[in-house]
Amino acid sequence: SDLVCIFVGTGIGGGVVSGGRMLEGCSNTAGELGHTTIVAGGRRCHCSNMGCLEAYAGGWGIAERAIEAVKGNGIAGRNLLKLAGAVENITAATVSMAYKDKDPLAFQLIEETGEYLAAGIVSIVNAFNPRMIILGGGVIEKLIVLIPMIEQGVRKNALEAAVAPLKIVKAALGDKAAVIGAASLAREIRLLKKK
Repeated sequence: SDLVCIFVGTGIGGGVVSGGRMLEGCSNTAGELGHTTIVAGGRRCHCSNMGCLEAYAGGWGIAERAIEAVKGNGIAGRNLLKLAGAVENITAATVSMAYKDKDPLAFQLIEETGEYLAAGIVSIVNAFNPRMIILGGGVIEKLIVLIPMIEQGVRKNALEAAVAPLKIVKAALGDKAAVIGAASLAREIRLLKKK
C-alpha cells in the first residue's frame, strides 16, 4: 500500500502509491521523480531546471556525461569512441556495452550514475516512507548492477526509520510494463463505462 516505482530510461519517471492510493497531484503531475533536484545549480535538464536527477542518471544524461568525459580525455574514452563510431553517437547503451567490456571509464560513469540515483532515491524514501521501491526501465534492465549500488547508498544515507522496512526490487514486468499497464487501464475504463 506504500510504494514508489522509478523507471530509468531515456528519462526518469515514476509513480507514488501512498496508503493504497496513487498520488496524482492537483494537476496530475505527481510522480515526476526525475525532476527532483539533486545538485543545486547543476547540469541543465530538458525541463529547463538545473540539477535534476534525470540530467545525471537518465539515459540522455548518462550519454551527455560520457560524451563530456570522452572529449575531456580521449585516451580514457577510446573504447567508448570505438563502440560508438563517433563521439556524438555515444549513448547510455554504449556506456552499458563498454561497462560489460570492463572499460574503466564506463565503470566510473556507471558508479557515478548509481550514486546519483541513490541520492535522488534517498530524498524520495525520506519524503514518502515507502515499504518498497520498484526500479525499472531500459537503463536498469541493461545495468542490473545499479540496483545493489542504489540500495547500498539508500541504506547508508536515508533516515534509519525509513529504510528499516524498505525493500528495493527490480520491476518484474520488464519491457512489458507499459503494454500491460495500458491494457489494464483500458479494461478499467471499459468496466467503469459499463456501470
